Amino acid sequence: MKRKLRLLLMFAFCLLLGFSLIVLSKMTNGQHLYVSTKVVDDYKITIEGERQDMENLKTLVEDAQKKLDEYEALAEANEDLTRELEERMLADIAFYQLASGSVAARGPGVVVMIDDGDRELESWEDPNDILVHDLDLLLIINELKASGAEMISVNGQRLVDETSISCSGYTVRINEQFFARPFIIKAIGDGSRMSAALIGPGGYGTWLKEWGLLFKVKITDDILIPKYTEERNYKYMGAVDKVKEGGNN
Repeated sequence: MKRKLRLLLMFAFCLLLGFSLIVLSKMTNGQHLYVSTKVVDDYKITIEGERQDMENLKTLVEDAQKKLDEYEALAEANEDLTRELEERMLADIAFYQLASGSVAARGPGVVVMIDDGDRELESWEDPNDILVHDLDLLLIINELKASGAEMISVNGQRLVDETSISCSGYTVRINEQFFARPFIIKAIGDGSRMSAALIGPGGYGTWLKEWGLLFKVKITDDILIPKYTEERNYKYMGAVDKVKEGGNN
């Protein structure tokens, strides 16, 4: 009798213990989850992005507060704010005209010359291998931009956001104009840095010279880049008058 009672009590205890474990697992379900390294990295990137956005907003607030303080100081000094605002607006207009390519630009930089190769071809080579192609121009332009070029022209054509460069037979089309070799690329910026990027180890200019094309770079203190002369016509995009609070940027 005692043995049966002991077994019955042990069974009841095990049943109660099992039930308690089930309840406990239900209560803690969802609180302890495995998180992969990628998820952690994604959270870190998101947090860093949010932090950078906060820093940018802080900078904008500081700049706006600085301008507001300047205007208040002028108002307290009983000076004419109209003239101050007009001068600043004209300065902004001049800057955006320069950046958009609507006016000519001048400054130090590099002059790059690239032309077809004149070396003897091997029997297995294609003559097109030593000709200048649109891809060659694009890769040179990309290296110049990556090296801090502020403004670039190719054969007198100013490069802007709408500029396209493509092959058309033995010529290259730039800003809807057709040009044949040689190609002269002018870039305003840090001449030493841009030159080193092109003809240094691993530079695309170095590779072109090794392959047999003609490639030269000259650093100069005075480069004149003409303005963009093609007509601009924006059909699809328009300015945003106001961004609603909480809306998408």
